[in-house]
Amino acid sequence: MRVAFVSLLAASAVLTAGCGAVGHLGDHSGDPAKGKPAFVTSCGGCHVLAAAGTQGTTGPDLDAAFGPDRCQGFKESTIRDVVRGQIAYAESDTGTGNPGMPPNLVNGQTAKDVSAYVASVAGINGTAAAHTGPYWDCATGAEVTG
Repeated sequence: MRVAFVSLLAASAVLTAGCGAVGHLGDHSGDPAKGKPAFVTSCGGCHVLAAAGTQGTTGPDLDAAFGPDRCQGFKESTIRDVVRGQIAYAESDTGTGNPGMPPNLVNGQTAKDVSAYVASVAGINGTAAAHTGPYWDCATGAEVTG
């Protein structure tokens, strides 16, 4: 009886471990060059992303969201996986009365491309001259709107 219980418990752990997860994207899983126009068209109306020239007001500012992560040394691959997970498991009901991200806004290879693009540019540290909009400045620990 005890062996059957332990076997059932182990099987449940294995089955549920991957539930709700998007697999790690390899370095060449997405094409940032293809992701930029898809981001602008599908995501830019809601999200600020300086490199894309988008000034959305509904969703999070992706430069501000990922700037601190970059300052802490998060790898681009980590940011890519986070973005891909947010796309895959979008929250359309935020519970705040404000709209969330629609599910299936982009999917398949397009979602990988958008993830690769956002990860390659969001929150990049630099100087005001290198940016057309806000960026995260690791030296000051703040978003610069320049």
